[in-house]
Amino acid sequence: MAMVAQSINYKGRTIDFPLENPEEMNVPDEILHENLCKPTTERTRRLKARCRWKHASAGEFIDKEVRAGIERMRLITESHKATAGKPEVIRRALGLAHLLNNCTLVLQDDELIIGYHAEDPEMFPLYPELAYMAVQDYLMTDYAPQPKDEAQEILNYWKPFSIQAKCEPYFDQADLTRMYQVSTMEGPMFASGYNSIVPPYETVLEDGLLKRIELAKEKLANAQAEMEKTPWDATKQLSWIPKIDLWKAMIIADEAVINWARRHARLAKIVAENFETNSARKEELLEISEICHRVPAEPCKGLRDAFQSKWFVFLICHALDRYASGFAQKEDELLEPYYNISVKDRSFQPMTHKDVVELVECERLKISEHGAGKSRAYREIFPGSNDLFILTVGGTKPGFVDACSDMTDAILEGARNIRTTEPSIVFRWDPVGRVKTKRLVFECVRDGLGYPSIMHNRIGVEQMKFYSQFSLNENGVTDDEAHRWANVLCMSPGVCGRRKTQKTRSEGGGAIFPAKLLEIALNNGYDWSYSGMQLGPKTGEATGFKTFDDLLEAFRKQYAYVTSLVIRAKDVMRHFECQVMQMPFVSSIDDGCMELGIDSVELSEQPNGWHNPITTVVAANSLVAIKKLIYDEKKYTMKQLLDALQANWEGHEAMRQDFLNAPKWGNDDPYADGIISKFYEEILGGELAKVTNFSGGPVLPVGQAVGLYMEVGSRTGPTPDGRFGGDAADDGGISPYFGTDKKGPTAVLKSVSKVQKNQKTNLLNQRLNVPMMRSIHGFDIWKSYMDTWESLNIAHVQFNCVSTAELKAAQKEPEKHQDLIVRVSGFSARFVDVPTYGQNTIIARNEQHFGADDYEYINAPL
Repeated sequence: MAMVAQSINYKGRTIDFPLENPEEMNVPDEILHENLCKPTTERTRRLKARCRWKHASAGEFIDKEVRAGIERMRLITESHKATAGKPEVIRRALGLAHLLNNCTLVLQDDELIIGYHAEDPEMFPLYPELAYMAVQDYLMTDYAPQPKDEAQEILNYWKPFSIQAKCEPYFDQADLTRMYQVSTMEGPMFASGYNSIVPPYETVLEDGLLKRIELAKEKLANAQAEMEKTPWDATKQLSWIPKIDLWKAMIIADEAVINWARRHARLAKIVAENFETNSARKEELLEISEICHRVPAEPCKGLRDAFQSKWFVFLICHALDRYASGFAQKEDELLEPYYNISVKDRSFQPMTHKDVVELVECERLKISEHGAGKSRAYREIFPGSNDLFILTVGGTKPGFVDACSDMTDAILEGARNIRTTEPSIVFRWDPVGRVKTKRLVFECVRDGLGYPSIMHNRIGVEQMKFYSQFSLNENGVTDDEAHRWANVLCMSPGVCGRRKTQKTRSEGGGAIFPAKLLEIALNNGYDWSYSGMQLGPKTGEATGFKTFDDLLEAFRKQYAYVTSLVIRAKDVMRHFECQVMQMPFVSSIDDGCMELGIDSVELSEQPNGWHNPITTVVAANSLVAIKKLIYDEKKYTMKQLLDALQANWEGHEAMRQDFLNAPKWGNDDPYADGIISKFYEEILGGELAKVTNFSGGPVLPVGQAVGLYMEVGSRTGPTPDGRFGGDAADDGGISPYFGTDKKGPTAVLKSVSKVQKNQKTNLLNQRLNVPMMRSIHGFDIWKSYMDTWESLNIAHVQFNCVSTAELKAAQKEPEKHQDLIVRVSGFSARFVDVPTYGQNTIIARNEQHFGADDYEYINAPL
């Protein structure tokens, strides 16, 4: 039988919590989520059943048939050898063209959206031009591309040309070794090949690539005329040379993309006319053929056009031209005009709302099947997931007009129905947002998907405006454009639209680990528990720290060293991206790049610098315990603490309990919150804000922990918050540590709301009681909670809504719980694909029960 929330006394009345759906009384808690998957159509039911998931667990692919393909490596190498001596941006365009003109096309049964990025749907491509380490990793596994000897030969060819090889000489060996430890900081992107992008989808859907080619030809003709003017003025006319090369490269790339799409059109037509025996599917394939011939060459006319055109752009930007994580777009606003044409006006590609939901489910399954050639380290830090595919909906249009629409609702309905981990969804919460749509957001959360995660719409708008002031060409976002933002990956808002979008992760991303930094600050920069090496500057012996401020200063110096090193690594990579990793296709679809003749990697009209301090709360709680027990109460000495930590607390259990029971973050405790708020604002945010990155703006903390809190926790020794060495760290940028938020859900909100300055955003995980959420009062309680969250000016919150009973049942019999999804940290994952170590951290999160005081604080209408 299902659990039902206990009655409470509230405002002089007894409030009961019967389930909203009485039929669930007959569904045991242990199998609730296996009964919630309801694909809209038989097609999407079949597609989900045959989906080739690319999820990894502990760095290994769940599907043992998954492997790397060799075709992309082979084709780009052929082109690179054949184009030696040409301008690099032209070589990049010709490499993309050679790939698109010769790659194998994949067309699968039942699909309404077609296209894949490797020669087999069980395969994914590799990128030897980025990081040789990442590709070498695959060659040492069962997932190696075949023939392996050829793949190794290709890798050896690319090694001196790779971004990694170009960046490494600009760092001394000590700094490189420290970065490659991945214990105080995430490894540099030039060694992992990890990337992200926000493509300007709007220009493709609105203009079509033929229009972009026409624009480039006009620019090219004008530039060539300027070059020929007399009298010659080298100070002005030589500047046209790189612009001419770029506009030529744009034309080459766009023509290749059109040809590639039309190859798909021919394939669909050939299959329809010569091989398909089902008349309904034959008609579908002929329509698909027409669509692929039309888009992305021409503007989209209806919603099927828009989904297909957007998918082609996604494959180029995220998989074929180069690897990039993310699915960053404001998808509801992007597609709303075409929804209106096809559903409301029914003037082109007429369909029903249900048909739209089916298309959403089809797209979700395409993303679930999408394979990314990430390095092993990144496969380990996204356990139970494929990649960080995240789209954004909701929010406001200029003037703070509600942006929610029927397209928003279709996206949420499709996600709720099909139950896939990807793409994840961000919902921009605003007071003007319509209740109907917020109810759908609630249903996704209530049903345990872990998404949408919720972002504070107005904080995001203000951040876009804040960063615009640092625009190097004084063309940052306008007030109207500031409303058009989407999360770049899990957490960081970035502008989307026809120009000014973030084109590369070297603008923002990567992580710093304060828990490990505190550990080495207590040991004069030396890492005794993991690497056995000097990981940071010598900042003094902790036994000599006379005051708590001495300790904070030592931490600050360790943090400042790492901060400058990791941002320098990104900016050095950006320098070489501008030289040899240009993206002429992306440049062609960005209005700024087209206008100015500057490549998309180089042009940064809207800065968006961010980095991720994670494991922050372990460090923060540790600082509180040290201040209280050593400096304030003087119950212990620093030497006693260091001795206990060196012993991993063994023989010091009573002392550990004292440090464990010291005030903790998330309980609205003035002592803890005062220390920790200052730590966030003055050190974590304050030191990052001193940095100026490639785009001329400051860098601010985000705190998207993904699965790094597990991996780095295993590399971090015992800490003064009472944690044992090797245990997981905290799971978010600002989330209370597992089980330590003991004063209820509103106490958590009050603590988090005290951090306001020098933060871009911070990830907050909360776990909500399932019977309460599924009761007749569930939506009213949750909406009141969210309205309170919004009024407290908190940037982010995301939820797990799965019972401990079901999680433990899934651990025992994983084969019976394939549809159980949980929120890890910044992404959702199939619980059974998360390693046990990570599963236990999710179970350990405190399940928040609302008491009468909580209901009173959020003014719940019970």
